[in-house]
Amino acid sequence: MGNNYESLFDLDPEDSNDSLFPVDRFERDLKEYTRKKKISHSRKYEISNKTTIPGCNDDAVILDWLLEDYNSFEIPGHGHVKVDVEIWIQEVSKIIEITSEFEVDLYVTEVWNDPSLAFSHMLPCKSNMSVDGAKILERIWNPHGCFINSKDAKVHSSPVKNIFLQFYDNGTVWHNYRIKLTGPCTNALKTFPIDTQKCMLFYESFNHNLAEVEMMWTETPILILKEVKLPDYVLIDNYTTTVKRLYPPGVWNELVATFTFQRLYGFYILQVYVPAYISVFISWVSFYLGPENVAPRTTVGVNALLALTFQFGSVVSNLPKTSDVKAIDVMILICMAFIFLSLIELALVGFLARGPKQERIRINIAWMFPSVKQYYITADQVDFLSSIGFPSSFIVFNIWYWFFFLG
Repeated sequence: MGNNYESLFDLDPEDSNDSLFPVDRFERDLKEYTRKKKISHSRKYEISNKTTIPGCNDDAVILDWLLEDYNSFEIPGHGHVKVDVEIWIQEVSKIIEITSEFEVDLYVTEVWNDPSLAFSHMLPCKSNMSVDGAKILERIWNPHGCFINSKDAKVHSSPVKNIFLQFYDNGTVWHNYRIKLTGPCTNALKTFPIDTQKCMLFYESFNHNLAEVEMMWTETPILILKEVKLPDYVLIDNYTTTVKRLYPPGVWNELVATFTFQRLYGFYILQVYVPAYISVFISWVSFYLGPENVAPRTTVGVNALLALTFQFGSVVSNLPKTSDVKAIDVMILICMAFIFLSLIELALVGFLARGPKQERIRINIAWMFPSVKQYYITADQVDFLSSIGFPSSFIVFNIWYWFFFLG
């Protein structure tokens, strides 16, 4: 320190000491820092220049460099980004008619490109890397997609959150998560139980409108991982559409997934239709017992009517309270009407067969047959006509019911 210098430019590097005046060390550190980090003029993120280092960089090093100065509030693609969406159906657990909803476990995949996360220039060890989705997703920009019409939704945790996140070297982000959600179904029960249920899911970005984020279906938007078959339903069709939804803040691109379920009606055939038919057939037995057996015939008809009423009540209790007339209502009510009419026929036969002298019904049919002025019908004839008319009418009704009303 005995030398006198008029300025810093007079300092001889050989005479300098790092501990006393660390000019050279500062210059070396500055060069090293500049070599490691270069700020791109066209981008707002830092690019690591490691092409001179032999070997390749591992995922941890690349991820640290990518997220060091990353702006999670900046929308990729200069403020407009396209997000491809795909749904994988894992399982449909149940469909509830009372509340018109269904429960489904599914995977949601979102794919977009974020130039700020490109790392092909960093000499990576591989073309893509998987990261901890639950932690890293909060540190990067994402479209915040959600099912806006779901009644309940939660990400599976078994034991950790089922969120998968993968970065590709060109900046493509592949985001996948598994959720259980409850969605609405249409309450169209006109043809119940030979009916179909349509359940729909609406997916869109919650935070960004169409001007910022454009949600799009992939070429294969819905993938069914296994056959969806429930005790009461089977999935027979699915399709997707895209609609533009207008809200006060702007227009949103809304992705619609529709699932069509066919009801398995074997249970109702065995538990409702077959007993209803048997009850009607039993009520016709009274036509062959004769006019004198009024009490046994009454017992048969009343028991058939009561059995059908209780059976129908047990089925209705498990259905939503709706004013719509269902197909099963039509069948049960018509069956009740046939049984009730058989009781009316029994009352008529009892009236004609009472007393020592059988009563007769006088009918004027001169307008049809001029040669016959009047015709008398006895109790036996009423039974005979009923034994033909009731089954014939019931057959005609069933042809209309199965081939026209339900067809």
